[in-house]
Amino acid sequence: MFEPLDDPLPPEFDAAFRRRVVRRAHQQRRRRLAGGAAAAAVTVIAGAAGVYGPSVWRARDIDRVQVAGTEPVATGEPVTFLLLGADAPRDDGVSGVRVDTILLARLDPSAASLSLLSLPRDLLVTDPAGTPVRINSLAGDLETLVGVVEHQIGVPVDHVAEVDFRGFAALVDRIGGVDVRVDQATRDASTGLYLDELGCVSLDGDTALALVRSRKLELLRDDGTWQRDAHADLRRIETQRVVVTAALVGLDRLGWTPGELRDQVEWAVDHLTIDDGLSLDDLVRLGRAAAALDVADVTSATLPVVPSPLDQNRLAQDPSRAPAAVAAFVAGEPIPASTPPGVAPPPPVTGAETVVAPC
Repeated sequence: MFEPLDDPLPPEFDAAFRRRVVRRAHQQRRRRLAGGAAAAAVTVIAGAAGVYGPSVWRARDIDRVQVAGTEPVATGEPVTFLLLGADAPRDDGVSGVRVDTILLARLDPSAASLSLLSLPRDLLVTDPAGTPVRINSLAGDLETLVGVVEHQIGVPVDHVAEVDFRGFAALVDRIGGVDVRVDQATRDASTGLYLDELGCVSLDGDTALALVRSRKLELLRDDGTWQRDAHADLRRIETQRVVVTAALVGLDRLGWTPGELRDQVEWAVDHLTIDDGLSLDDLVRLGRAAAALDVADVTSATLPVVPSPLDQNRLAQDPSRAPAAVAAFVAGEPIPASTPPGVAPPPPVTGAETVVAPC
């Protein structure tokens, strides 16, 4: 009774038919992956395209925060990130998020250039209630912080990325260290920093973290004594940009074997927070552009500031210089020097103008 169900001439599936089926399956898979924007955050850190297999599903656990106004940027157009360095991950149960580093990064893929603009953590801004507060005190609400940066500093923000300190140290180790030029022997007992080798050196994760967190910097004088750097706080901001630049240009050293990729995803899950407006396509393009940068492609500056009239221990935007610096950053143009014309910069302790600089 089952004979009519048997096809005496079964169809033959040639090679062309099989290729069409496989191609259609791949296209459907790619569309599904494109919808998983959470997985794309790995490409920002790794600086390379492509997440697949189990790593895609694991990447969905990366911490994401809803921030109004963040959205993908058109291919080839400049994109501005608000980069934050926090003392701990947002989801580790710590009460309050303390941010030590606030950095604006403008990446222009078409021009192969990156501009960095530091915002001092002691900069006074106005919170939604109209109260003057330090800008880093707003880090608990990323949407409010982005609004302040856009409306009070004047820099439109496309995306937000936050890395905790241990994650930063781990990333530096993953790329094999960061290369910086040490111009003055320096130490800081509070962070465990001690650098006595001058010239271009490679810093591991713990040393790089101790350097960017240093607030009680001491410099070795020519007579062999150590002297506290009176400008340690602003010097720390400059140092942070040097180390971040070295880390960004070192992203191309990350490997892409399945095991290495899995480790990168695990790093992002443990240490990274991003806005939920990041798209897969956007991040792939930006990751590739960041990995292709050299130190010479990066320019950086600190937002020009003066002592705040409300509190001499806090900072305010310099009304005579900050607008020009912000306008240049937004336009992707060279940022004017922070030192006003006719005013000499603070004298170095040992004859060197910088503590660390790009190699």
